[in-house]
Amino acid sequence: MGLRSIIDLRSERERMAQPTPVTLRTAGDYLSPKSDTDFIFNRIFAKAEKTAAAWTLGFSTFYSLMLDEYAPEFIAMFRAVSDGDLPVLIHCSAGKDRTGAAAALLLDFLGVRRETILDDYIRSSSALNGDMHFKNMLSDAKLHLYADLPLECREVILGTKPVYLECLFATLDDRFGSVSGYLAHHGFSAAERDRIAEVLI
Repeated sequence: MGLRSIIDLRSERERMAQPTPVTLRTAGDYLSPKSDTDFIFNRIFAKAEKTAAAWTLGFSTFYSLMLDEYAPEFIAMFRAVSDGDLPVLIHCSAGKDRTGAAAALLLDFLGVRRETILDDYIRSSSALNGDMHFKNMLSDAKLHLYADLPLECREVILGTKPVYLECLFATLDDRFGSVSGYLAHHGFSAAERDRIAEVLI
């Protein structure tokens, strides 16, 4: 594929559970420095009732927190694009939550209609349905937290719902006005923001 950069949103624990083959690594790799996901998931879910409603609310909260908690990772993604380090691969473990948020921010910046972004995001559930690698991902990387969850809660984790991404966009709009405002807040100049659109459109 000729990749010039990879934005790996997984934690160190996740990378240890499912190592990326050395032959796929690139000089432009960005590896999330987070040791695990406990720092955010324990805060949200440790005392949550084990019901689908409680976990849906928790996942919505997770999406609203990602703009701050995963700012270094998202900024690294936009920086790679702005610097022209393309093609770039962006991924996490499941490929729908952290990656879904990152892709949504990038598409929103480029002017894609949010209805289209949401439709594409929702398709992740059907695309991953029946994927054993995806279902095993939870036990491989996060068994200590999720092993005893009832099925209804696990289905929340395995799915995508419009409300999750809507919470991300609501937080974005309220705090930064737009993705462009988010990037400006994190030090991107107008020229660097223009460059992102130039190289992708």
